[in-house]
Amino acid sequence: MSLGDHLEELRQRLIYSILVVSVFMIATLYFGSEIHTILIQPYKSVLGPDAHFFQIQLMAPFLIYLKTSFILSVLVSLPFLLYILWGFIAPAVDTRTEKWGKFIILFSTLLFWSGLALCWFTVFENFLRIFLVVLRPDGVDPYLPIDEYYDLFFNLHLVFGASFQLPIVLILLGRIGILSSRFLISRWREAVLIISVVSAVLSPGPDVFSMLMLLVPLSFLFFLSAIIMKVLETTDRK
Repeated sequence: MSLGDHLEELRQRLIYSILVVSVFMIATLYFGSEIHTILIQPYKSVLGPDAHFFQIQLMAPFLIYLKTSFILSVLVSLPFLLYILWGFIAPAVDTRTEKWGKFIILFSTLLFWSGLALCWFTVFENFLRIFLVVLRPDGVDPYLPIDEYYDLFFNLHLVFGASFQLPIVLILLGRIGILSSRFLISRWREAVLIISVVSAVLSPGPDVFSMLMLLVPLSFLFFLSAIIMKVLETTDRK
């Protein structure tokens, strides 16, 4: 294929990606009120069912609907977007690499959603409780501006989702020869120490619980990565 043909195929795949996200955006905008009710549940669980938000900027609610719709649409359509992108790359690789690429897309998506789920079910509400209840001085109104709440919500969840991509990064570095399973296993103490520091920096609160909620799964994913790399290295030798 000529350069022009490659660019045309890339353009078509970008159009497909935009269409996929657009379809999900229409759905999320239609159910915007219901989605908002679900996403503010941690806030109401901490401050009570009568908890409310402040609107500081005139267009804040409207922009939040658009932002929420776009982010959720991208997250839900993530495997489709990655598959569309991989379809552009696949013709340039061999059959074995193509199969591994599809596996990595699925594995990466599951890891990302697992990080989001961990944050939603165990971390985010604890984060709100610490800063809105435990550490709040007397005489301070605990209620947040609506846009600040959603910024905290998405930033924290995306941090956890991105952190759970650790196995993908390690396995890819192993496949290109930069890392090996033997090196990871021999340096596991240093790795756990680095993960502890990263968990302390990224954890939502000053308490040990928040740190452990990121440290434990990341440590598990590190050792899982070493095992997968060992299996792949053994397979390559056969």
